[in-house]
Amino acid sequence: MSIRILYSEIRRHLRIHKGFTAVPVRYYEDVPKAYRPYGKTGDGNYGSTLGKQNVLNVEPVRETILRLAKTIPFTDKDSVFNIADYGAADGSTAMAIFRELLVTLKDHHGPNTQFQVIYEDLEMNDFNSLFKRMSGIIPDPPSYLLEMDNVYVLASGTNFYKQCVPSNSMHFMMSMTSVHWLSRTSTTFKDSIYKDAKSSTEETAALHKQAELDWKTFLLRRSRELKRGGVLVVGTCAEFEGKNNGENRYTQYSMVGQLNEVWKKYSESGKISKDEFVNTNISACYRSMKELRKPFDDKTSPVSRSGLTLLSAEAVVNPDVFYNNWREKKDKEGIDEREEFARMYVSAHRNWSNSTFMNGLSDSRSLEEKEQIVDGLYDDVKKRFLRMNPEIFKADAKFIYIVARKE
Repeated sequence: MSIRILYSEIRRHLRIHKGFTAVPVRYYEDVPKAYRPYGKTGDGNYGSTLGKQNVLNVEPVRETILRLAKTIPFTDKDSVFNIADYGAADGSTAMAIFRELLVTLKDHHGPNTQFQVIYEDLEMNDFNSLFKRMSGIIPDPPSYLLEMDNVYVLASGTNFYKQCVPSNSMHFMMSMTSVHWLSRTSTTFKDSIYKDAKSSTEETAALHKQAELDWKTFLLRRSRELKRGGVLVVGTCAEFEGKNNGENRYTQYSMVGQLNEVWKKYSESGKISKDEFVNTNISACYRSMKELRKPFDDKTSPVSRSGLTLLSAEAVVNPDVFYNNWREKKDKEGIDEREEFARMYVSAHRNWSNSTFMNGLSDSRSLEEKEQIVDGLYDDVKKRFLRMNPEIFKADAKFIYIVARKE
């Protein structure tokens, strides 16, 4: 083919596909109601904010993970030991535990064993930051990949309510601080952005019905992916229940409570419409121990019939890292870092909640207008924090850890 003919073919191809070449770089802005991680892609925002709390949520099951990993059947030394992190974000939460896990398994099975680590998250996840962490471009926490041979890292941009990897392929899988997110918004709370003490019975029932369905779906997908003898570890936010009356505990001083109050004031003042307030709902559910155990305790359930068996279910209260850092500096150095506490606390919680407020605003608003309103929301919440004693914001989180094996 001559150069002239080749150029002609290229020009013809570009004319045919000019619709694609005209798509702007930020075309994802037009995807309706999608979850978008907050922060600039590739800047490691998750790990530097919310990840500082979530990495500590692994600690209560650290020893369990390392102990059970050595019991997973793996006899063919020429095969690959497959590990997965579901709801991985930028990889910061799992970095330390996966380093320990790999060291343990290499010591147990031999240094030449090959490992494949798969990080799963939504298609719009900040995978750029994930691979920057893996390569050491973002150096904190240190990447295990720089220290080890025969370890291969991949990513799956697939919703974990679907099957993400081939059937019967995984040896170990973990999900931390992820499964409270639901597959869809099942109800619209009329007077709040999430369930609270004033929510109606119908609203609460709809939320927990969707949560039950999603939990069953998540477990069935993972059961299909696990090899026989494989292990699943899930750590998830749970409902705080009163020790005496068993009722759920709510507090107006929680981050969700503050966001809700400011957003409601925006609605009352006309900064946002009534419809926009109602359309702002956190699509998540904090489950109880009973709800999380149900698919395992019912031996006739699809989850039990799939072979997924509960090894343990434990409730733990994990400390608030931001409060503890503030308290320690005050006690040891006599410095009351209210500004730093407020900044870190709000930044961490903006990471997971920003998209909810952006999606609640009307599509008739421009992106710039939406960003201005939501920026103002978090600025106003931060000002509230600065006026209050951090003691009332101590947000120790109740977690439930589910450990299961595929029989």
